[in-house]
Amino acid sequence: MKGLTQKAAQGGTTNRAPIGYVNVGVRDERGRENRTVQVDEERAPHITWAFQVYASGRWTLSQIHRELIARGLTTLPTPKRPSKPIAISTLHRLLSNPYYKGDVRFKGATYKGSHEAIVPKEVWYKVQQCSTHTSPRLMRPKCMTTT
Repeated sequence: MKGLTQKAAQGGTTNRAPIGYVNVGVRDERGRENRTVQVDEERAPHITWAFQVYASGRWTLSQIHRELIARGLTTLPTPKRPSKPIAISTLHRLLSNPYYKGDVRFKGATYKGSHEAIVPKEVWYKVQQCSTHTSPRLMRPKCMTTT
């Protein structure tokens, strides 16, 4: 636990990276593997788009979910599970995750992450203002505009 706390305090990712990022192992000059996180070039643009359109107040969570599936966003495959379209509950959790603005949350504390942010802070905070934070069933943003 001490090692994970230290890793988080230094901005490291303490578990599997969320969708939009990939865990990679990089070897140093001595041959030791340093595990780090990089932006997933295939999935990250979809995540950034989802934050931007939700923050605009013009899209509901279910509309964004349908569009992401139509655009081909899937989870990363693992040795035990193939990739699949993300669930709407995953999208709901994703929109409140501070990892996307460059922060690491561990044991109730938030630290400045060493990974690249894929969502601008102002967009992330706008999504938090718009979000219902209660249930994916309440999919309409509080700041939704009516046109």
